[in-house]
Amino acid sequence: MQKIQRIIMKTINFESLELFLDLEKTKSATQDVKSQFANTIYRGTNGLEYHALAFKIYNSTGPVEYNEKECDLIRNVAYQMTPMFIDAVERVLS
Repeated sequence: MQKIQRIIMKTINFESLELFLDLEKTKSATQDVKSQFANTIYRGTNGLEYHALAFKIYNSTGPVEYNEKECDLIRNVAYQMTPMFIDAVERVLS
């Protein structure tokens, strides 16, 4: 019997990412972080996977699906940013 591998995809819209403005998470703002985040990946990471991801995010329009590996890369970069950005990314990836 052949085992079927399940690919997990997450949809993220970097043009409209909800960021919480306080620790209680009662206030939020929706921001377009697409260019800023893509450039952060482009300037601060190494490797072809990150290169491809930076361009995928930069060229995206609206919600885009990201596979499990891409989500891991997104999470790795987000964890080097502000806590409110980390929370926003974790929220869309969970």
